[in-house]
Amino acid sequence: MKRLLSLFCLLLFWSALYAKVTLPSIWGDGMVLQQQSKVIFTGRSTTGKKVYAVASWNNKKVYADRREGQLWTLTLETPVYGGPYTITFSDGDKLVLKNILIGEVWFCSGQSNMEMPLKGYVGQPVSGSTETIADANPEWPIRLFTVERNPAEDVQEDCKGVWRSNTPEHAANFSAVAYYFGLRLFRSLRVPIGLVNASWGASNIQTWMSAEALASYPEEVKKHSASAEVQKQASLLYNGMIHPLEHVVWKGVIWYQGEANRKDAKMYKSLFPSFVKDWRQLFGQEQLPFYYVQIAPFGYGDPQAVESALLREAQYDCEAIVPDVAMAVTMDIGNKTCIHPEKKKEVGDRLAFLALNKTYGESGIPAWSPRFSSVESKGNRMVLSFERVPMGLTSYGQPLRCFEIIDETGLHYVAQARIVGKDKVEVWNERVDCPVAVRYAFRNFVQGDLFGVNGMPVSSFRTD
Repeated sequence: MKRLLSLFCLLLFWSALYAKVTLPSIWGDGMVLQQQSKVIFTGRSTTGKKVYAVASWNNKKVYADRREGQLWTLTLETPVYGGPYTITFSDGDKLVLKNILIGEVWFCSGQSNMEMPLKGYVGQPVSGSTETIADANPEWPIRLFTVERNPAEDVQEDCKGVWRSNTPEHAANFSAVAYYFGLRLFRSLRVPIGLVNASWGASNIQTWMSAEALASYPEEVKKHSASAEVQKQASLLYNGMIHPLEHVVWKGVIWYQGEANRKDAKMYKSLFPSFVKDWRQLFGQEQLPFYYVQIAPFGYGDPQAVESALLREAQYDCEAIVPDVAMAVTMDIGNKTCIHPEKKKEVGDRLAFLALNKTYGESGIPAWSPRFSSVESKGNRMVLSFERVPMGLTSYGQPLRCFEIIDETGLHYVAQARIVGKDKVEVWNERVDCPVAVRYAFRNFVQGDLFGVNGMPVSSFRTD
């Protein structure tokens, strides 16, 4: 009898453990949910038991729908920004998520220049990071979630990570670009900010795309090589680090990647629109704002070569091809000998200015880099016109040294250039009587010297 009673108690104990609601790690204490949205929660619990949730912002009981077996889903509607709140999930046993904020949630992803923490890498600093780390204040409603590295052959339901508060320690170990982006948003919007970072150094774009999105591409595009690092294998990081976030409602995405694809710019130009569409379909947001960073100038062993300039050109072209995207230009803040430029604040700020202008409707913020629009021949001179220059162009009083002019035979010459009028640059070389094309900053490494009056640099480009 005692043995039966002990067995019965043990079964009750294990049943209680088994009955407890479990959630993916992205739904945890300290999280931020997108304001005024419908957030789909999925989880697991004992088969056959009803699951419900009660959010403290309205105290309404919402029941889940069973998908299959232990898997369920339910939708909660979030209010305007505020908090902290709790959400109680129950299937008989209760799971209470605490300290939840409602605000603006952004997804941050890419390779090492997005992954680089605010404290820097060994021997590679982030400018101004010590001051920024010292200023980090847990009372500011900025929350940070880093997705742990997890390549996977099959799509995953969950990923590893924990929501962190804005302490100096947590800020120091979070993505510098993402942190500066979120800090600028918080200072401008004065609402809670949630930042989720899923990045991996040296990753190519293919690994962040689903197998379905890559299905129409040749096999050599899908696979980098049979012996490549896992972060260059098709779909592995999508499966393990992106798909588990399927039901998060994002305000937008910031993306900093491209170096690993620089040897095939044409392919990247084809892949990038499919990549953006792929993520928008996964997250169920057809017009999900997408702001990305043009890779910064770097020597790559041959500063005068044009390999990375071609990749920057592909990124430049995609801004006009893909709807609801915008590109932050970094021609002025590269580093010839370090692939991880130290000026991460400028990158984060430029992304934030684009988001504030385009997503949040703050049209008064001069966020855009001037963009080359047309060229006209005038004798031995070429006159370039630019758009997105409401206050005109500037070189800050310095000579323009990054232009080249090309003659009828295809020879390149270092050119003289000057700003003429509000939105035009005149380019020439006295040795070239009949120029046919112009290039600007079209090298692996160059420090751009043409800007809008708003301080935003002009991208490298070519007219040929």
